Amino acid sequence: MAAFACASRTLRVEPHVVSSSNRLAVLIPTKGRHDSLRRSLPLVVVAAGRVGAAVVLCDQSATPFADPGPWTVLHRPDLSGLPAARNALLAATSAEVVLFIDDDTDLAPDFCERLEDLSADRIALGWGPVVESRTPWTRRLHRLAQPGCFRDPRRLVAGPGAASTWDVSTWALFGCCFAVRREVALATGGFDARRPGYALGEDLDFFRRLRDRFGPGRLRFTADLRAVHRRDGGDRADRYRRGFAKGRFLRWWAARHGRGDPVTLPSLLIASLAAMSGWGQEPADPRGVLAGLAGALG
Repeated sequence: MAAFACASRTLRVEPHVVSSSNRLAVLIPTKGRHDSLRRSLPLVVVAAGRVGAAVVLCDQSATPFADPGPWTVLHRPDLSGLPAARNALLAATSAEVVLFIDDDTDLAPDFCERLEDLSADRIALGWGPVVESRTPWTRRLHRLAQPGCFRDPRRLVAGPGAASTWDVSTWALFGCCFAVRREVALATGGFDARRPGYALGEDLDFFRRLRDRFGPGRLRFTADLRAVHRRDGGDRADRYRRGFAKGRFLRWWAARHGRGDPVTLPSLLIASLAAMSGWGQEPADPRGVLAGLAGALG
């Protein structure tokens, strides 16, 4: 996507909570990835500006993001993990619809306009784009080595060249870019702040609880919403730490066996071997995967 110039209005860094009366708010949790924010925010500002949506960041870094622009920063280094940051962002706005994006996600210029149009449908409770970037055959081959391969609907959505299949009902959206009615998120109980890390199944946990409360099929994938998940940032550049995060996730996944996750010893073995293969979109160091499985970062 092309880059856009960002408006130069300076907003002060807020230590706690701000409110917004806009119909839509764009909420971005971030920690230690200010360079990623600088790449993403110009496109966010363009998309949000078309509908007057507020842009709020929750920065868990030791030093807050201080670049000037039409956004508000909640500096919350006291919070641990992504769920806690998302809950703080939910409390910081009164917008009817909240759009959560990762700090390394690019929005199309018309994203927020399309989202406001979609939100006029009172039956749907949430919306999201298909950010799967692998080709259909590659996706199918990797599906069997991914957690929740038979129950997670995000694993079943086609990749490039299959946009006609994107307008479908679902009970789970991609965590890097999804919108939901704020009252629905609050009624679901928000995000489980007991989960201290990032990428440890918190998105799927939230969507499961939403499905249990409001029923299946109330969320939608739609081709009208276009976004790109760049998958960049500090920790992702380190193959060992990336492997450790994958191993830690697989360990958590296995620990949930018998509590709703269809993990078996063979599927855990396949997933672990896939993570250690050094292939894929984010190759990992096999030693890091083993350390994550063992539960200790070396």
